[in-house]
Amino acid sequence: MAVIVHQNENIDSALKRLHREVMREKILETLRLKQYRTKRSEFDIEKRREWAKMKRRRRTATRRARK
Repeated sequence: MAVIVHQNENIDSALKRLHREVMREKILETLRLKQYRTKRSEFDIEKRREWAKMKRRRRTATRRARK
């Protein structure tokens, strides 16, 4: 897995793309499951938290796009 930083691209946006790719491939989830035992409820809470964050960002983006 790799993310190429383009010439005029901000490093923060490249890191965001890398994070999205990591989340898409479920690398962190796999690491946490293998690192130590997690309860199913903790896993569900984590997933809900991620979705809430994405939902907030989408709403903000659509609100800004309307203006």
